[in-house]
Amino acid sequence: MTKRIIFITFSFIVISNITALSQNFKFGIVAGLDIAKSRYSKIPNAFSGSQSYNPMIAYNFNGYIGYKKSDSWGFSIEPGFIQKGGKQKISNETYVRLNLNYLQLPILLDYYIFKKLYISLGPELSYLHSAKLKSKEISNNITDSIYKRFELSGIVGLNYKITDYFDIGIRYNHGLTYTSKISWFDDSGKDLGESNEYNQYVQLNVKYKIF
Repeated sequence: MTKRIIFITFSFIVISNITALSQNFKFGIVAGLDIAKSRYSKIPNAFSGSQSYNPMIAYNFNGYIGYKKSDSWGFSIEPGFIQKGGKQKISNETYVRLNLNYLQLPILLDYYIFKKLYISLGPELSYLHSAKLKSKEISNNITDSIYKRFELSGIVGLNYKITDYFDIGIRYNHGLTYTSKISWFDDSGKDLGESNEYNQYVQLNVKYKIF
């Protein structure tokens, strides 16, 4: 009888703790519209005008798992898909898009400034799934020419809770590891050095917490 009481009491405590803990977790989805732009670490003056990237419109779609420890802070992870890259102007009317398609995992610390307003800060881990150069005339797979498939970047964002289920946010991502290298040569074949290529983007997103 005593063992049964102990078992029932222990089970009740465990179930109560699990229930209380699960109430702090939220699950949902995130969709975003991104302004992406690849950038070079340095470009020789002779190429600075013609070889720089222009911003392009891209997108992302992610799952969401959030945990709120207290009224002040929590953390979240958002596994999903994102497109990065940029546009280059080839002629007066022709642009080529560099589409870099990544599987991504942002890991974010959320700090609540007010009840509905919070900032997010943390790393993003990304793995390149595919890469293409696209224009109206061509679509070339260049996945194998990208030097690094794994990418580490940093995120800072500002978010607002519209309701208990909907959040909107804006965030900036800055690549910390390069994706490719490019060598520069003048018309005589003189080596002008190398540049590293990095990703960056600004994102507007909507988060829906399913439960």
